[in-house]
Amino acid sequence: MGLFSGLATLPLAPVRGAAWVTKQVADEADRQLYDEDQIRREMLQLEIDYDEGKINDEERAREEDALFERLEVARERRREERMEAEGLEEPFPEVEEPR
Repeated sequence: MGLFSGLATLPLAPVRGAAWVTKQVADEADRQLYDEDQIRREMLQLEIDYDEGKINDEERAREEDALFERLEVARERRREERMEAEGLEEPFPEVEEPR
C-alpha cells in the first residue's frame, strides 16, 4: 500500500479492525459449534439429563436430532477440508435420486 492510499484509507482503519475482530469471533464460534468432541459431550449431557428426568422424550428427541445434524455437518466439513488439503476432488458429485 502506497503512502497516498494509506493516508486516504486511514479513516477506515477502525472499521477494518472491527470487521476483522467480528470475523475472528464468528470463525471461533463456528469452530466450536461444529467441533465433534463438543457435540459428543453435548450428547452425553443430553443422555444424563434424560436419565435424571430433567428433560422428557420430546425434548430429548428434538435435541438429539439437532446434535446429529451438527455432527453430520462437522464430518462433512472435515472430509472436505481433508480432500482440499490433499488436492483431491470429490469422485462423483452427489445427485439426488428421483422420487
